[in-house]
Formats: sequence, C-alpha cells, structure tokens
Amino acid sequence: MEEVQEKKPDPFFREVRFVSSYAEAVKVPSRGIPHLAFAGRSNSGKSSLLNAIVERKSLAKVSSVPGKTKLLNFFLVSKSLYLVDLPGFGFSQISHKEHEQMMQLLMDYLNSAKDLKCLFLLSDAQRELPEEELELIGTCFEKGIKPVLVRTKIDKLNQSELSKLRKKMKNIQQLYPMLDVVFVSPKSGKGLTELRKIIEVMMKTLIIPVVEEEPPMPEEAQG
Repeated sequence: MEEVQEKKPDPFFREVRFVSSYAEAVKVPSRGIPHLAFAGRSNSGKSSLLNAIVERKSLAKVSSVPGKTKLLNFFLVSKSLYLVDLPGFGFSQISHKEHEQMMQLLMDYLNSAKDLKCLFLLSDAQRELPEEELELIGTCFEKGIKPVLVRTKIDKLNQSELSKLRKKMKNIQQLYPMLDVVFVSPKSGKGLTELRKIIEVMMKTLIIPVVEEEPPMPEEAQG
C-alpha cells in the first residue's frame, strides 16, 4: 500500500524571489508596482525578519556580522509587489562615514521612490528608540508613506521590561495616532501574523498591476 505523505502548508507567499539590487536610489525604476520596505539599524534583524515573514530560510541574506546589507535589495511577491530590504545603519562597528552613506542612500530612496507605500521601521526592543528613527516616522507621514514601527527581539525582555516598552510605545502613538506598532520575535514567531496581516490588507487595498515580463537584472548582486 502506497504511503500517503502529509502535505506541508504552503508558505505565506507562494511566489517570492530575489529580483535585483541597486547601489543608488535614482537607478530604481518606477514600474507602478508598490514597494513595501524594511529599514532599521544594522543589528535590528531586518533580513531574519523578512525571511520569517515570507517563511523562507534564506531569501534575504543573513550575516553573522551586522551591517552587511549595503544595497537596496528587491524581492518580487506574486508578480504584484516588491519587498525591499534597505541597508542597515547605525551599528557601532561601522564607521561614521559608512553610517552617513547608508543614511543618505535611505533618504534618497524615501525621497525618490514614487512606488514606496509602506516602511517597516525595525528597532531593537532592548534599546531606546533614537531620535533619528522618530524623525523617519515623521518623514513617512509627511510623504504619504505608511510607517509601521516594529520592535524586534522582544523574546529577550522580561515581563516588566515588556510592560515598560508598551507604555513608551503608547506615548509615541499619542504623537502619531495613525502609527502601527508591532512587537515581534522571529525566533518565537510572535508578531509575524500581525505583520503579514498588514501586508495582506495593503495588497487588497492597493491597485496593483501584474508584472507580465521579467524585470531586467542589474549588475549588482544582493548585498
């Protein structure tokens, strides 16, 4: 008798693949396809979270040394939207010059990407939210981009620390009432469902053209 194998559940996104990388924001083509971007300091766990959201182990490259993502990395989802892994910034092991370069690339992208609809701003829950990141939230609202503040690594907090963090985030939401705040841990899976729901809602509400042809691959590779 033939053994019937249990069918594994489909990943959240059935078709997700790396498409291209850009070293300069001005080289990113405008195709009318929505961008949902992920930004944060170099040790905030961006690539790990992106992999966890789409249920892939190595879609976005994860390095043991924070700060390795130095390009704008684009991943095409179901031929209908791009997830964008932005360069990390602010880690202590990178130089002041590198930090400025990464911040400049990030700001150039925010200022020039007409298709950017949502920015997931990742911040380590063990650290205070820097003024620089608060300003990014304000910039998003000014430009009509939906910001989502993602506090990562909450599995490293005890209940008292988590309670204090929630109170601080409520204070920030008083400044920005439309701001979504999500507490996540890719390790435990906490918060991933909420992030996926935000993406699903955006996919349903945005007018999304279908990519009929494969976008050309630029010279840069994911990094």
